[in-house]
Amino acid sequence: MKLFKNILTKKEQKDLLKFLKSQVKVLGDTFPGLQTESNLHFSPELNTLLKKVKKYHKNYRIIKCWALKTTGNFICWHQHDVDLSMVYYLKNKSKIGTMFQKEKTEVLITECEENSLSVFNGREIHSPPCHLPEERYVVTFDLIESNR
Repeated sequence: MKLFKNILTKKEQKDLLKFLKSQVKVLGDTFPGLQTESNLHFSPELNTLLKKVKKYHKNYRIIKCWALKTTGNFICWHQHDVDLSMVYYLKNKSKIGTMFQKEKTEVLITECEENSLSVFNGREIHSPPCHLPEERYVVTFDLIESNR
């Protein structure tokens, strides 16, 4: 996993959070927390974030993007059939990042502060953290190589 810091300005963060709070909703029992649909990258309100993260995925294109509000009361191990996944940590006071399952019994819990972007292989088994002391807002991206 690679981590990049200071992605947006304070005003850009505030504007994005206001927008995401109005968009997240219950999508069903199989979706953790509150989420948006996976076409968020087509929303004009995401243009600033999309421009700022472009340099971190030069040879890849976004095929899905959604926001997630979690409070850490579940584990949802999963993986994506994509080349690359990115998570932008918009609101994350605890700095607890994504959990990765390394072996059947080994779990790696990453540290990702607010306004940072983690980039990792989407096929890695991962989950939002299950032990958050407060709500967390992230924007997640699934990407594939541009030549596919």
